[in-house]
Amino acid sequence: MSEVVGGVDDVLVELLGHEEILGALAVSVEGLVIGCAGIEGSDAELAGALGAALVGATERTIRRLGAGTASTVSIATSDGMIHVRSGGDFALIVFSEPTDGSAVGQVCQGAISRIGELFQPVA
Repeated sequence: MSEVVGGVDDVLVELLGHEEILGALAVSVEGLVIGCAGIEGSDAELAGALGAALVGATERTIRRLGAGTASTVSIATSDGMIHVRSGGDFALIVFSEPTDGSAVGQVCQGAISRIGELFQPVA
């Protein structure tokens, strides 16, 4: 297992190094902001609530329909995209320019793995 250096904010700041990513935050399943990069105060709280609601509604719907598990919800807006990825106990929300969702998805998966490692108990 690789060593995770830094905290959640550090992982999110690294995401901003990708030209198409405008902002990112990690939220608990309750919508509490765990970490943030590129998004200010009350906007982060609002985005956190949105992300938690989307993950919860998606998981309930998928479970009810018996369609497996959901890992990603992407929403296209007139000026960009919102990508919400479930990390189990948390969700990663990424705001990007209009782009191919698979490219952002690969970057997000690495961030989810690193954030997940931060929450693992030290043995």
